Amino acid sequence: MKHTNIDINKEHCIKNLFTILSADRDSRIFAKKGITETVRELGVSRDTLSQWFESWKKNTGAIHRHTAESENRNMVYLLCAAILSDETVHDEVMKSLLNASMAFGVDAGVISSVFTDRKLYTEERSVLRRADMIRAACADPKAAAVKPGSAKKNTSFYVANQVTGEGFDELQRLMMAHRLGCHAAIDGPPGVGKTHSVIEISDILGMSLYTKTCSSRTTESHIISYPVLSVKDGASVTMHVNGPLVSSMIEPGIFYGDEFNLLKEDVQKRLNSCFDERRYIDRNDGVQVTAKPGFWAVISYNPTQSITSRDLEDSVADRFVHLHYHRWDPGFKAYIAHNKARAEAPDTAGSLRDFGIVLSWRGISPDCRFFSGTGNEGAIQWADFFTGEPVKEKPAYVYSTFRNPRPGYAEQENMRADLDASSYSEIEFARMLSQFTDLLQSLKRTGKSPLLKKLNLDGSVNDEDLELLNLHESSARIEVAALKHYHFLLGKGCRRYPAQSYAVKMVIDQICYGQYRDRKLRDRTAYELVRSIAVSMRLLADFTRYNTAPAAVHSAKN
Repeated sequence: MKHTNIDINKEHCIKNLFTILSADRDSRIFAKKGITETVRELGVSRDTLSQWFESWKKNTGAIHRHTAESENRNMVYLLCAAILSDETVHDEVMKSLLNASMAFGVDAGVISSVFTDRKLYTEERSVLRRADMIRAACADPKAAAVKPGSAKKNTSFYVANQVTGEGFDELQRLMMAHRLGCHAAIDGPPGVGKTHSVIEISDILGMSLYTKTCSSRTTESHIISYPVLSVKDGASVTMHVNGPLVSSMIEPGIFYGDEFNLLKEDVQKRLNSCFDERRYIDRNDGVQVTAKPGFWAVISYNPTQSITSRDLEDSVADRFVHLHYHRWDPGFKAYIAHNKARAEAPDTAGSLRDFGIVLSWRGISPDCRFFSGTGNEGAIQWADFFTGEPVKEKPAYVYSTFRNPRPGYAEQENMRADLDASSYSEIEFARMLSQFTDLLQSLKRTGKSPLLKKLNLDGSVNDEDLELLNLHESSARIEVAALKHYHFLLGKGCRRYPAQSYAVKMVIDQICYGQYRDRKLRDRTAYELVRSIAVSMRLLADFTRYNTAPAAVHSAKN
């Protein structure tokens, strides 16, 4: 056996591992890496393993204990280390493991955090040495904690690719939402970087990320809290272990609900109170938990037009700002695929040229300052993203941005002054935004609106079948969020028109979120119709792109 400070009874450990993994009734125990890697490292022969398995089957469900408490705790550390070997840990397996942890006197909260930060532990290939790491974390939970507000250095090179017409990429958009206290919902097809962007933001902010991958089988107990049996003063007691949502509210950290639309509607609505102005949730044992300042939630989902698939529940969608991620440009997708396939020796410089990819340098600091850069990686000159004024400081987080070239870019550069001059004043903009949402809801309900004739918009909707128009019933929440972003951007030195345009698109993305977005009318989708109305009301310019600042371009990472 390799040198380790973990001293355990091999037979008891393997039998306990059988018991915990069997909580997932649909799985084949011997197909789990947790079993195969642990058996190999402990040096258990096939015959011995077979004997232990037959013995375990006769007494399924029994937890094998040592006589010494320290040995029992070591058992828990090794069980956790073994189960971490599997990429997917079933909810029932996790619950069984936490029950065993508490039975053996190990803090279940620390064990939960180990699985939240699983990458930190799975980088260690040895199960035994991994168990040592978990034991150290349980001995001093604060030692491994990340201090809030301290950005981690990015160890992988991130290329932002979801750039809006105003020039804001996905990291900037998520940072603004966090800064302004707006929870974010990300939708888009699989594989376009939704989860990756959230992980990057947690690194930039130095905040713990509590993730829950949702399904139709996920209950509120999996997200909020669930009961476990423990022993206290010789008596059995029921205790509640916080789920990822409550843990992130208490720390505070980031809650990330992946595939959130797969949750049943009653489960989605159960969480509303922590996502709105109330900022609390009633735990399943009746304890009310209030989110600490800084708590932030992000959810993501893959919208579909399938009638068998559910979408976000409307009252839930109303509590989030919505970010739509589009499919990757073919050249960019080919560039990413080429470099991932050459993970051991990336051909970044060559592939940039070969695939016609141009990247620009950008930077972010945890206090939500944005930077643009020029030059090579070794000697980048940094400037304020909005004003273009040179700055001496280097951003805490450096990354690149790919902008998909589209027609109309040069024309918009020449139209900057005219667009800014035609934008609304702050008071006018708030009034027009409200009229815009009211007009859309009138069209949805009755197919007509008195504002159409007043604003000379009859022609923009007459050719569509408005009986098919179905939009999200937006509330004042989204207008408040949009205006917060508008004023934030103006305060940063952003030009007036891009700030107005970005705020309007936030409203459109919420009204047309998920399945509402691509529903076909006669000649256009609902999103295209809504956008055309915004253009007619002078809330948006009829251009494909509008840039915030001159692009800072580099040809390769060198």
